[in-house]
Amino acid sequence: MFVEIRHKASFFLTVLFLAIAAAACGQSIDEHRARIEKIEGEIRLLDRQIRSTSQKQKNTLDELVFIKRKIENRESILKETDRELKRLESAINLKNSEIRRNERELDTLEKRYTHLVLNTYKNRDTRIWFLYILSSKSIGQGYRRWEYLKDYADAINSQGEEIKSIRKKIIAQKDTLIKLKNNTIATQREREREYMTLLAEQKEMERYSKQLASNQNKYRQELASRRNEVERLNREVEKLLAQAIEQQEKKSADKKDYPVFAASTAQLSADFAANKGKLPWPVTNGVVIEKFGQHYHPLFKGVKLPFNNGINISTSAGKSVKSVFHGVVSRVVIIPGYNQCVLVEHGNYFTFYCKLADVSVKVGDRINTGDIIGTLAVSNNTSTLHFELWNKTIKQDPELWLAR
Repeated sequence: MFVEIRHKASFFLTVLFLAIAAAACGQSIDEHRARIEKIEGEIRLLDRQIRSTSQKQKNTLDELVFIKRKIENRESILKETDRELKRLESAINLKNSEIRRNERELDTLEKRYTHLVLNTYKNRDTRIWFLYILSSKSIGQGYRRWEYLKDYADAINSQGEEIKSIRKKIIAQKDTLIKLKNNTIATQREREREYMTLLAEQKEMERYSKQLASNQNKYRQELASRRNEVERLNREVEKLLAQAIEQQEKKSADKKDYPVFAASTAQLSADFAANKGKLPWPVTNGVVIEKFGQHYHPLFKGVKLPFNNGINISTSAGKSVKSVFHGVVSRVVIIPGYNQCVLVEHGNYFTFYCKLADVSVKVGDRINTGDIIGTLAVSNNTSTLHFELWNKTIKQDPELWLAR
């Protein structure tokens, strides 16, 4: 009895595990497609940016940056496709195990069913059954014999229905297995196409780099100019943050306003922190062309670029820039190389939006999530937003805070 219960429990857990694995596989396929579509959307945008830039000015460093970012996205697709192939392989192995288990169960049931049917066939004369009941020594024994024969007949019917059910299940599982194998073949072909495209893009980047390298002096001058612009920006941001924090501290020092100010600042900071990884993007249909942190020059290998305190998001020309969270406009300034910039205060957190041609807010405005801050400046038929996020004076990687 105990062995039978343990066997049933083991069987149930196996079925449950396979069901969960099958559901997870279905979900992972949908997630894979969503991730691929997102990356392909970024690649399409980069293609448009390259075309727009080349229409204005041929052979620019911006084009090289876009091509490099395209290659990174293509490599991401290949990695994602490799992960999906592993998931499909795992799902196929699970489905094969499930089919083998059901086929073993079907074989056992068919043997039992054959045995029951043969016994019934040997005693197919109904008179034998009636005589078996009538020859009972008592009514109780006769009733038990009748119950036994009834249970025997029910067992035959039940076994027959169970066999039909398992056969249907095996057919459905084999259909699913065929679909999984077809998905695997399609994914392998997709990977081959992506790989060939990647090779072509890498050759394009090599060719482009050689063309640009012929004018090294120009780009070294641009690099020096950019370094000065970034260093000026970083100094200006640090100064703006220091002023904003000093203003907060003055309010905190005011005993009359302190309780209300401290409570609202703490609540706003907590609300902002709770939305890490969920904040909306400041522009729609944008692609990050320069991430947070230290990077190297796309043309001069080994030459470090100035540390990026935020991210650079390339998007269509003249796009609107929106606030990622509710807060108060703390500063509106003009910084050489970065056009107009807006600093928004969210308690102890700050967001900084740069390269705006027009600003729609003023200092002291209370703004909500999604409110338009301004529109981006246009350069070479494209626009790029420089976006930073700070926790007081500690710089943050904005991509970790924005919705994935």
